[in-house]
Amino acid sequence: MQHKQTVRRSGLTMPVVTPRFVDNAWKRGCDFIELDLEDSVQQHVKAHARTLIKDAMHKVSKGGAEAFSRINHDTVEADLEGVVWPGLKRVKYPKTEHASEVRLLDEIITRLERERGITPGSIEIDCGIETALGTANVYEIAAASPRVKEFGASAGGYDYSRDLGVEMFVDYDQFVYGKGEAELAARTLGLGVRASPFVVNKTGSVSDPDRALRQAEAIRKIGIRLGGGGLNPAVVPGHTTGLTPTREEIADAHWVLEQYHEFSGSSDTWREVNGRVIDRYEAARARETLHFAELCAARDKEKTEAAAHAKAQEAAQ
Repeated sequence: MQHKQTVRRSGLTMPVVTPRFVDNAWKRGCDFIELDLEDSVQQHVKAHARTLIKDAMHKVSKGGAEAFSRINHDTVEADLEGVVWPGLKRVKYPKTEHASEVRLLDEIITRLERERGITPGSIEIDCGIETALGTANVYEIAAASPRVKEFGASAGGYDYSRDLGVEMFVDYDQFVYGKGEAELAARTLGLGVRASPFVVNKTGSVSDPDRALRQAEAIRKIGIRLGGGGLNPAVVPGHTTGLTPTREEIADAHWVLEQYHEFSGSSDTWREVNGRVIDRYEAARARETLHFAELCAARDKEKTEAAAHAKAQEAAQ
């Protein structure tokens, strides 16, 4: 099974109980918005928060963003009853530790899709790997349901740090093992890969636009196409820009294909051009770059048109 490529470079996770965040989310230019019921929502308002998701999804998606929701680990059925409505694209399940948890999610979502007129199988499951036990079981978790389309372990986070007993903000990658195991599981199963090389963040800032750009560029340069999103609108432009192929990369991809086509019908399997090896592997990578660049351009056009339509509707009211 091969993953169908989706453009998810930038996103924001926000508490569904904060109206100003929800009401302005469509203006942020995100590829996705994750409405949160978990860490950012206080315990005494969680039941109320569930009732807000249905309406909030339509608000945050006015600018073309996909609507996701993060539920709580310990109130799965109640949360799913609140979030699974037409328009929802993905459920984030935090602290996933066993494949059986994912199968239960699939079972409940399948029932709710049927009851609420949602296309069967259309809602994805995003498994958050944030514990040592979850890391030990990554392959089984990733393979537990066809609703798991993308996969990756946390690149940090308080929960993962606390579970592993490590400091969160240091100048080395204390999460490299978990990330690597999850990436291998995703690649083995043909899923979309979420992974990121280490970029120092000793301050813990979630609103540094320069670091966001550097992180996204580093992700793009190792061939990963999916972003994990952020917590502050300041990081959205950097994530979108950093994960989009540059003009130079697009031009280079065209050049590689031109060189490859010159000898692809000959007996040569590779040639060296200007000190650079050109072969079918480089050609395949060039084609993928151009394909993803086209997808990004189409996604950006889609969001621009959606935002313009939403602005026009607001002006008419």
